[in-house]
Amino acid sequence: MALSKDIVKEAFALKKPQRVPVGVCLGGSWPFFVEGVPFQKLLSLPPIKAAETFYRVNERVEADFVTVGTGATALLIEALGGKIAFSKNGAPEIVSLLINSEDDIDALAIETALKSEKLSWLRAVAAETVRLNDERRAIFVSGRAPFTLAGQLLGLETLSKSLYKNKRLVERLLTFTTELSAAYFEFMLAVPGMDGIFIADPSASGDVVSAKHFASAVVPYLTDVIKRLAAYGKLSLIHICGDITDRLHLLPPTGIQMVSVDSKVNLKRAKEILNGKIALAGNVNPVSVLEAQSAGEVYAETQKCLNDAAKDGGFMLLPGCDLSARVSEENVRAFTTAAREWKNVC
Repeated sequence: MALSKDIVKEAFALKKPQRVPVGVCLGGSWPFFVEGVPFQKLLSLPPIKAAETFYRVNERVEADFVTVGTGATALLIEALGGKIAFSKNGAPEIVSLLINSEDDIDALAIETALKSEKLSWLRAVAAETVRLNDERRAIFVSGRAPFTLAGQLLGLETLSKSLYKNKRLVERLLTFTTELSAAYFEFMLAVPGMDGIFIADPSASGDVVSAKHFASAVVPYLTDVIKRLAAYGKLSLIHICGDITDRLHLLPPTGIQMVSVDSKVNLKRAKEILNGKIALAGNVNPVSVLEAQSAGEVYAETQKCLNDAAKDGGFMLLPGCDLSARVSEENVRAFTTAAREWKNVC
């Protein structure tokens, strides 16, 4: 039987694996919720203990795709000088903005940030995760895309207004966050054994930015990150929240290999638009299905999702967005079991 890692790679290559690969975590803190370890406490653990806490949940639910760095994206902003706050049931939140003008961009030092104690800890956790994995599952490093990073530094509302009123600031900031995003992924890919990069770009959502601005302020900078990282020969996946049906056709030219879509996106339509150019992932609703329904109902709804998108391969099953602390492990097991037992009924 093929290893989890192998079937993930086949899906990225637009092939039809023995079974549909499945992952459970898109970058949030669900594994730590399940283990009862708040993120702030996690940071105090030795890297090996933190890795075990994270990895054993993915192992228990039989995930094929595992993202390292889940819940930790705010640590990069903190390393640049921002302030973050911890909540009981969530990832750390950014509570201060670092950019008010173009001059503020020049004060941010990427190399210094990457030497911070917490980012060094995070890379050590990634190394321990790879060791625990022993080549079984596909291990990806999780990070943010340039547009979302820009919103974290400037504030999403200000960034949105600046797309119209201060294009020079936006261009300078996105140039900086492109460098920041690429440098962070390079920093994490220095860990031997990583299989790919998972790029989260929630602020590029169709609920936030128009397709026109997606084309001008998201695509070019994302493309630059992908080009810079191409030399590493790793797989690449992006998740964008909200309905992105009107901009899916803009993603294949970026060089990204797979796109994970929100539950708001119709999978059949997404397959038609992508037309075999890049692979697709998604998109069981994390709230109305994975959180609110019974395990049996989760299984049935997941099978419907697979019927819509998995027939011809080039597909990986994922939740439509991050899982909340209220999603039970039983329901996640039903979700992953549905992928393992699914048969092509179309």
